[in-house]
Amino acid sequence: MKFKSILAVLILIMSSTLSVSGQGLKRSGFDIETIKKEKAAFLIKELELTDAEAKAFIPLESEFVSKKFEVNREARYETRALQEKPNKTEEDYERITRLNLESEKREAELQIEYYKKFADVLSAQKIEKYRGVDLKFKEHMLQKLGEHRKSRPHRHRQGK
Repeated sequence: MKFKSILAVLILIMSSTLSVSGQGLKRSGFDIETIKKEKAAFLIKELELTDAEAKAFIPLESEFVSKKFEVNREARYETRALQEKPNKTEEDYERITRLNLESEKREAELQIEYYKKFADVLSAQKIEKYRGVDLKFKEHMLQKLGEHRKSRPHRHRQGK
């Protein structure tokens, strides 16, 4: 359950980060390129990757994360739309459940595909360690987001 909560929040962070223009990213304190670089450095350190492993693995892992994001895009959008809908029906919930389950299935298929690719560049031990390190990075980003929000006073947008 904790993993699902962390994953949901991280997806929300990434989706809101990606949906904002480049200038807005810098103002909000979350630049996707900076996050990618931070994650690469984190993975290299935590997995103790050699230069050759890092050169092969980091772009592959980044591609994997991007594809996972795309696989879940429609489910995230529709789930958000349902939350805002005033009169939700049983059919709405059934549709969202099907959409989310299909998204999870496609994500699992993608994970299998990419873990096979990871095996071409990393040992099985490092691949298994990656699973925990990836979660550790997500927790790190959530903590960073919490600190960022606490340090900034809440501002209301004017003119909107």
